[in-house]
Amino acid sequence: MRKDPCKIQMTHRIHNILVLLVLVSAVVLSVSAQTLEEIDTELSNIYLTIDRYGSYGGEYDEEKLAAGNAAMINALKKYGGREDVLGHKLPKASDAIFIATSKDGNLRTYSWDASDGGTMHNFYVVYQYRGKDGKARVLTPDDDDNSGGSFVSEMFEMKTTSGPIYLLISNAILSTSLNTQSIKAMRINGSQLEKRANVIRTKEGLTNTVGFEFDFFSVVDRPERPVKLFQFDEKRKEFRFPVVIESDKFIQGEVTKRFIKYRFNGKEFVNVR
Repeated sequence: MRKDPCKIQMTHRIHNILVLLVLVSAVVLSVSAQTLEEIDTELSNIYLTIDRYGSYGGEYDEEKLAAGNAAMINALKKYGGREDVLGHKLPKASDAIFIATSKDGNLRTYSWDASDGGTMHNFYVVYQYRGKDGKARVLTPDDDDNSGGSFVSEMFEMKTTSGPIYLLISNAILSTSLNTQSIKAMRINGSQLEKRANVIRTKEGLTNTVGFEFDFFSVVDRPERPVKLFQFDEKRKEFRFPVVIESDKFIQGEVTKRFIKYRFNGKEFVNVR
């Protein structure tokens, strides 16, 4: 007696679906089974690999370095949907890479040196955030091409009637002496992270960022690392940054003791004297 081809095909489909469900369940269980301490250690160890085989170490290996950076991105993508990870301090990982978290705990960035450059450094940035539905989400560089080249060292938060605005301090190392620092406004809209929240009014128009280039050696004596050139006053809803001038000693930009201020007027940040 011949078997019905349709039934055989249906049986194969059901089998494939069941196999797929088992595999998906196994992945979900694997991710959820990892403790916060294990995740913290994993991220720290991955960066040790990046640092070891990077161009700034003594054992440069292009393939192992690329694998390390890919492993970091994949790990953050894998664990980025866990709310407990977003709420954990990750002390070991914090010693290895830059982790900045908003005051309300709804936005976090993970930044690290790709270790594939020379005097000009390349960085990866991964964003983890909690949407309005309470679910944690993650944006990695392969999801968003605008998340490389600089690292986030600090994050300020300002409450508004329409929800918080997050002000991220971004740093770039263009050479041994030439650095940049900027402030970038972001906010969470529903389940989306709005990375270009245009709430800063400049002479050129409305934007989400302002920044400047400077000679690192003009601030090399400052004790903190990275240097903190942006300041935020939560009560005044104001941020400020130093005036940078070209001088004979620092032709790439000398950081002065004068400041440029922007204050929130209820709608946007405007320049004030």
